Amino acid sequence: MDFIDRNEELARLRHLTATQASGLAVLYGRRRIGKSWLLVKWCQECKGIYWVADTSAPALQRLSLAEAISARFPGFGEVIYPTWSSLLNALSQRARMESWHGPVIFDEFPYLVAADHTLPGVFQAWIDAEIRDQGLLAVISGSSQNMMQGLTLCADAPLYGRAQEVFLLKPLAAGHISRALHLKAAVPSIQAYSVWGGVPRYWQAAEQYGNHLEQCLDELVFHPLGVFHDEPNFLLHSETPNAIGLRPYLEVIGYGAHRISEMGARLQQPATALARPLSRLVELGLVQRQVPFGEDERTSKKSLYTIGDPFCYFWFHVIAPRRSLFENATQEARLLLWRRYAHAIFAYQWEELVRNTLHRVDRLCQSLSPNDVWLPARRWWQENYPEWDAIMANLAGDQHLLAEVKWSERPFKTADLHSLTKELLQRELPACIRGKATAFTLVVPSVEAHVPDTINGVIILTGRDILNATLGY
Repeated sequence: MDFIDRNEELARLRHLTATQASGLAVLYGRRRIGKSWLLVKWCQECKGIYWVADTSAPALQRLSLAEAISARFPGFGEVIYPTWSSLLNALSQRARMESWHGPVIFDEFPYLVAADHTLPGVFQAWIDAEIRDQGLLAVISGSSQNMMQGLTLCADAPLYGRAQEVFLLKPLAAGHISRALHLKAAVPSIQAYSVWGGVPRYWQAAEQYGNHLEQCLDELVFHPLGVFHDEPNFLLHSETPNAIGLRPYLEVIGYGAHRISEMGARLQQPATALARPLSRLVELGLVQRQVPFGEDERTSKKSLYTIGDPFCYFWFHVIAPRRSLFENATQEARLLLWRRYAHAIFAYQWEELVRNTLHRVDRLCQSLSPNDVWLPARRWWQENYPEWDAIMANLAGDQHLLAEVKWSERPFKTADLHSLTKELLQRELPACIRGKATAFTLVVPSVEAHVPDTINGVIILTGRDILNATLGY
């Protein structure tokens, strides 16, 4: 798979070398998200030193790093370095002699810290005493989001305040998946994104299957020997400290418990005991907290917790509750199981994608108010009232857009859209926006040819509108 997007992140890294910035830069993000791919590409461009750590003993880690440095400074690996200080000081001295400004990249830095807890303090001393004055740039990267944040963002951390750049590498935008998997139509692109999300490693593995999503899922995920069959355990184990103890909370959400009270009842734990594990899952990007439109996110007691990562959502809703069936079933039985739940998975993720993207759809915003700023959409629910899929407001809060989101693999016909728009206009508005200026949109994955942009005053958006709107952000 070609190198896709990451233009903004790559530009920030290139700026560091172009300006010969010195000191420390920090890049972190969940495993499989493409950190190493990005760093290697940048390192090759600027002729830096790239090294990825492992879980071995500190002495062996230093030996491996010295060998990597030898590619830039011949003979560097011929010396035994008894401490991290001796190796790092030798590197800065050699760089000074040859007027080399870096970067030197330490990928999977948390592995080094796990093996030697004194290393952050050593790094702090090295940065303060050596590399800033001579214009040398060091970069640390890691998949353990908890540890990387703790090393650099906590006020009492050794490396706090010392980084020139600190940024979290996020999943790729949904619109890029069409190019990555060579998918021409919007519907298969949305289906693929519904299970893979924006994780480049998943896209890379799925590329060879093209439009054959079922075969791809069966070989990579459903089959007991599939490379991603046990992926959530891998992701949780890769955190430092180990986060495998959080799996029951993901499982109970996958079973359909979305309120803290429901989760506590199923886990037989008091609701007060769930705040910390759920907070950590939110920080890891695996769970998201949702509150209804119009509610204060800080104080609302109407929170729902859902699995925010598309792959984990799919895995914990489809595979986890039926693990033994997938372990022992034939290919035909595995695919029958998948087909039973596929429509619900696609419909849910399509709705999530629309909610996250509506405020970026230029055609929509221009038709509503060309010079206004629109805030991200949110769901609305209240007791037994019908739910609204998405509501968004402008910055002033005096205009609102209400959206109905429908899923189908087949294109919607004009007659169907006429019927749906009439039903949409007859629905009762939420109390929080009654009497305010409102507009409506119907969002569907695809339509037949020659469907007008507006039907009965309702703006019609398609999957291609949504996918294109994700690009460039």
